[in-house]
Formats: sequence, C-alpha cells, structure tokens
Amino acid sequence: MKRPRALTVCLLVALSAGCGYARRAASPPAEQPLPAQQADLASMSEPKPKSAPAGGATTDAAKPTSAPNAALAAMTASLKLIRTGQAVVEIANYRHAEQALGRLVQSLGGYVADSRAERDDQGHEHGTLVLRIPAERFAEALTGMAGLGTVRSQNVSAQDVTKAYTDLETRLRVKRDTAERLRDILRTRTAKLSDVLEAERELARVVEEIEQAEGERRFYDQQVALSTLTVELREPRSLVKAGAFDALGEALRGAAEVLANSVAAMVYLAAGAAPWLFVAWVLWRVVRTRRAKRKPAAPPAA
Repeated sequence: MKRPRALTVCLLVALSAGCGYARRAASPPAEQPLPAQQADLASMSEPKPKSAPAGGATTDAAKPTSAPNAALAAMTASLKLIRTGQAVVEIANYRHAEQALGRLVQSLGGYVADSRAERDDQGHEHGTLVLRIPAERFAEALTGMAGLGTVRSQNVSAQDVTKAYTDLETRLRVKRDTAERLRDILRTRTAKLSDVLEAERELARVVEEIEQAEGERRFYDQQVALSTLTVELREPRSLVKAGAFDALGEALRGAAEVLANSVAAMVYLAAGAAPWLFVAWVLWRVVRTRRAKRKPAAPPAA
C-alpha cells in the first residue's frame, strides 16, 4: 500500500513542475530598458546635491558672503557725504551747450545756481556754470555732461561729515533735554523771583543754541542732499599757421604801440608843464618891464 502512494506523490510533483515550466515558457520575456532609460535610471540612482530652500533663503555657504555685503551696504547708507566736482568741457557752440546743460540739470531735479560767460578777442565764448544736483543722480549728471563735447579735465571729491553730523545731533539732543527740564522747573516749582528770572534767561540761552544747531543741521542736510558740480564750457580756439611775415607784422605792431606810448607821454608832459611855462613867461615880462623903467634915458645927441 505504501508504494502506490509514493508513486502517486511523485507523479503529482512531476506534473506540477511541468506545468510551471510550460507557463514560464509561454509568458513573454521581460522588457529590457533602453539606453536612454538606463541613463535616466543611473541619474536617479546618483545622489543629488541639496537644493536651496524655498522662499529665497540662502544656504549656510552663502551666509558668510551675504552678511558682510549687507553690513557694508548699511554702513555706506549711513554715511554723510558732501560730493563736489569740477569739469572742463570743450564744446562747439557755447549757447547751445549751455541750454542743453540747463535742460539736463532740470531733468535730474537740480538747478543752475550760478552762471558766468565771457567772449575773447577772437569772438569765442567761454563760461562757468555752478550746478546743484541731487546726490543720488550725480553720476547721471557726469554722464550727460560728457555728451556735450570733449571733456578736457574732470575732478570729483567727497567730504565725509558723518562725525560732525553725529556730534551735532548729540549736542542737539542734550540741549533739548536741558530745555525740557528747565520748562518743568518753571511749571511745577515755586521759587524766588530772582531764581525764576535766572531760569528763564538760561532757558532762552538754551533755546537760542538749539535754533543755531538746527540751522547748522539743515545746512548739512542740504549739502549732503544736493551735490555741487562746476562746469567750465569752452569753445575751441582757431589754430592759424604762422606766416613768413608774421614776425615783421608783430614787430611793426609793437613799434606802433611804443610810438603811441611815447606820444602819450609827451602830451602828458606838455599838459603838466604848460601852466608853469605860462607863469614863467608872465614873471619874465614883469621883470623886463621894471628893468626898462629903471634904466636912465640916454642924453640927446649934440
């Protein structure tokens, strides 16, 4: 009885193994990835660098670089600088350049503080304009000025008044506190009339110093807010080649000038000596008349 059961079990195992092999043979083979897909899979398997966090936050590596820049920008913004500049520009026509420069300054929000112009012997005009320009647009003024002609010279300087401005604000704050305490004393405390008058005089003195300090601060604010640019506009001088007889002509002009000066000196001399010559002639006539009267008459001839 045991042998038929063993054979039956062996047959069942063999049949099941055959069926599984048949199913594996009948099923289609698994698809192999294409080369592009393999590359994508390889890139996905590689470790990716950490991206910057959302919201514009900087990474730890960027923090050491941005922090000094922010500190430097804050320090520069707190400076009180008075900017001044001087420039010499050679232009073709003075009037056209002057008008163009005026329009440029107005477009930048500034104004022409002073303007002087002259014309030389050859008819060429040159002049100087003093411009007041907002400090934040000072560079634009320099660029626009260069478009008028040829810049022969340019000089820009900045005076740092930050320390003086800070000291002025400190003094002003102390004086305001002093004035407020004096007002409190006059309002809340009773004292002798002499003490009250002394406190009022002290308060008047402190208020006057406060007004002077505020005026000085307004002056600093104006100088810092408006930069000064002095521009000299020049028309080019004509270059004429010297001729062969230019030296002779120059000598003749010099000789004529010397002769004119000599004649002028003689005229001055004659004008100064004429009254004295007249006085001398009158005296000579008087003396001659007296001598003629004193001289005895000659005896008549026999």
